[in-house]
Amino acid sequence: MTVSPILKALTTDEINRSTGMIVDGIFASQVWDSSGEVLDIDGCDISDMEQGRGLANYEHRNDETAGAGGQDIVGKIVFAKKILKAEDATDERQKHFWDKIKVPFIYGMVRLYDGAGHQSAQGLAAQIRDHVANKEPILVRFSIDGSTIAKEGNRLTSTLGR
Repeated sequence: MTVSPILKALTTDEINRSTGMIVDGIFASQVWDSSGEVLDIDGCDISDMEQGRGLANYEHRNDETAGAGGQDIVGKIVFAKKILKAEDATDERQKHFWDKIKVPFIYGMVRLYDGAGHQSAQGLAAQIRDHVANKEPILVRFSIDGSTIAKEGNRLTSTLGR
């Protein structure tokens, strides 16, 4: 992967010496979701992700088994940025994703814990490697979790993304 020097969160050297697989993509976009709601990207506070405090979970679970043994937390968010218009995309990867959907989105990068021996992260990394090796679409997807602060109808106008 080529990384633009504009990405202050991760340099090419940091990616090359990373302890885990680095994956990137669209964390969330301004389209209708399966709940019939649309996230206003401009109104989403992603400061935790931008400041390196975001974690990557395997599954959105709120029951008493969530996070049991640390297996659900599979990585760390190492970069996040809102792309509200084409001009906000500042490197090849961000432009690639803008060209795919052409609507506001949150772009991000995650370092998986696979290199440290985390079993769930190793499973995700294995799935990604297998699909890439077989020239198949990667089926693992991103989805952010958070809190709704304000809502207008089915539009989430002010949110906190985690």
